[in-house]
Amino acid sequence: MTTGSPDQIAMAKFQTPRKADSIAVALESQIIEGLRAPGVRLDERSLAEEFGVSRTPVREAIRNLASMGLIEDLGRRGIVVAKPTAATVLDAFLVVAELEGIAARLAAQRIQPMQLQEARDANDRCATAQTVSAFNEANMSLHNAIIAGSQNRLLQDQLRIARPMTFPYRHHLTQAPGYMARSVEEHAIVIDAIAAGQTTAAQAAMTSHVNLLGEEIVGFLRTFETSLWHKRV
Repeated sequence: MTTGSPDQIAMAKFQTPRKADSIAVALESQIIEGLRAPGVRLDERSLAEEFGVSRTPVREAIRNLASMGLIEDLGRRGIVVAKPTAATVLDAFLVVAELEGIAARLAAQRIQPMQLQEARDANDRCATAQTVSAFNEANMSLHNAIIAGSQNRLLQDQLRIARPMTFPYRHHLTQAPGYMARSVEEHAIVIDAIAAGQTTAAQAAMTSHVNLLGEEIVGFLRTFETSLWHKRV
């Protein structure tokens, strides 16, 4: 039971979600970067000690990440980093590709000059990135600028839910030979179509860029899981 003055109680209620959000962001980043691999167990007590908080914001962060598909609550078997099947990951990529394609089509009609320039600048950073992390950061900025340029809140909300499941695999896929250079070229095609107001071309280019064929997904997942196994060994 929470005790204290009304002001203290109100402040505690206000602070808990903020702590939970910070923890969720930190855990999401660790999962995306492979620091917490698929199948790894998450312990509430250990996480509370790690972040210097009570279990309440940790539980809230876990609920948030579970809603995004990044972790799974297995009940008595505990909480683990999600380890989706190849079919599940493929479905996620298919959905995200279609949604981002729609975002690009709408952006070709609605994007603001500042957002378009932000996308161009982000692709320039992708082209000059010297590390995978630098590329991924710039790549995220580019996609975010185009999604924001759609000026469609419902679409943005749907992508906020759907995209995180693909992030860990996108992060590692970036390391594939030639992937970053190819992405820069594909980005340029999308941006040019948006700048020219070519709605159909923008949608097709973005959908093709984001999507991965089923065979690529299956092959990549095998490589990804093998690399994680060697890291644990």
